[in-house]
Amino acid sequence: MKKFLSIAVFALFGLVGYAQTTQLTVYYEFRNIEDGYDHETKTQVVIDGKSVGESMPHKQSKKGILTVNVPTGAHKLRVMNWAKYEGTWEEHTVANNYSIDCMHEESHSFSKPEKLYLVFDLNSSGTIASWKKPVKMKKGKK
Repeated sequence: MKKFLSIAVFALFGLVGYAQTTQLTVYYEFRNIEDGYDHETKTQVVIDGKSVGESMPHKQSKKGILTVNVPTGAHKLRVMNWAKYEGTWEEHTVANNYSIDCMHEESHSFSKPEKLYLVFDLNSSGTIASWKKPVKMKKGKK
């Protein structure tokens, strides 16, 4: 009987632990890339200062999708794009001489699977973000 009870308790804790995560899918793309500046990039998702996943490297002219498991509850979210410059990965930021900061930071409460859409518009002042629905851009901007 004790063995059965122990197994039941471990199974219950396993289910509770499983229910404490959900999925975040980040859809991202670059707009207004200048000729000759189609950098190799990758995108990373960080929760509370800990990396929870990153995309495979690809040219920034290719749209990307990254799905990661995130803990439920309120957390600090950071989505950072990295660019490969002269063989070294660096944050795609103004501080590193890029035209905009290709990142998104916010506090967010996760309770169910969510979608985050990001547009890194190189002709704007930064990253445009939208939860649940794709970013709508004014006509003429691609």
